[in-house]
Amino acid sequence: MAGMFELFIDAEDSFRFQLTAPDGTVMAVSRPFPSKAAAVEGIAAVREYAGMGHVKELATDPLDRFLGSRPHAAVRPLSMRMPLQCQRMAG
Repeated sequence: MAGMFELFIDAEDSFRFQLTAPDGTVMAVSRPFPSKAAAVEGIAAVREYAGMGHVKELATDPLDRFLGSRPHAAVRPLSMRMPLQCQRMAG
């Protein structure tokens, strides 16, 4: 069974999509897009590019954090990542 792309509006009124596994587990969340059409184009791009894409490790060994090595500059610590919101809140 295949996963599913779910399109939603985040807390900042931007369009995003998430890829969920068949059991509902969120596997990936997109960047914000300015329009629904742009988000749909993003889904098409992921479908095209992902396939059997190569894996590039950007994470550091957990021990490196204690020894002073710095993680890849493009990766933010988990505590700084935005929490997932799947629907617009009323109000």
